[in-house]
Amino acid sequence: MIVGVLALGLFMAFQGCFGSSSTSWNQRLTLVIETPQGGVSGSSVTGRNVVNSTGAMLPPDARGPRGDVTGEAVVIEVMPGRWLFALIDGSDSVLRTAKGWPEAAYGLSSAADGRQRDYWEQMRVLKNQPLDTPVPLPPEAWPMLVTFDDITKPETVREVDPEDLAAVFGEGVRLKAVTLEITEEAVTVGRVGVLLPWLGPYQEPALGPWNGETLAEAPFYLRVHMGDFIRRPE
Repeated sequence: MIVGVLALGLFMAFQGCFGSSSTSWNQRLTLVIETPQGGVSGSSVTGRNVVNSTGAMLPPDARGPRGDVTGEAVVIEVMPGRWLFALIDGSDSVLRTAKGWPEAAYGLSSAADGRQRDYWEQMRVLKNQPLDTPVPLPPEAWPMLVTFDDITKPETVREVDPEDLAAVFGEGVRLKAVTLEITEEAVTVGRVGVLLPWLGPYQEPALGPWNGETLAEAPFYLRVHMGDFIRRPE
């Protein structure tokens, strides 16, 4: 019994110094697009895992929540042979990535009375969301959208303005809705890879070569990376 009590005490002390906890969930992003031929839509389920490190012995920059993402981009055939991809990363704004969508959809950080919620309360808010219930994603959190002039050539990627799909896909095409929902459905796999077989196994590479351009001269394909389309479990 004494040994057990000592072991428990050591464990609690270790947790206090180096402790962490984790939370995970799956989220479905859905895009609905209006076209002259009727509505089309697409969705993808990404998995989120967040580890909150709180140990007193950890350096300050190692404390707090950190998360990762698994899954793949939403892909929609807007017109025959013309594809739109809603990326899971790639934007300069975290809100426009899979890590930021829950904050934007559910207002996790701020409570109704204006105070800032801590990590635990944010996770409670998230976990209390009804399953498979779509919530509108505000425009400032819409994911980066891209298409390809030639889907077999990654360097032909180009950004699509979510407010002006008609500029790329023709008159009468517009983004009608973007929603997020918490779900128990499995993470989506296999759709993007079929369309983009040139995607490599690593997330860091850009979609084309760097040829010595300055930042101002860099083509758009250098801003887009393999991992913006697919994030595999590590």
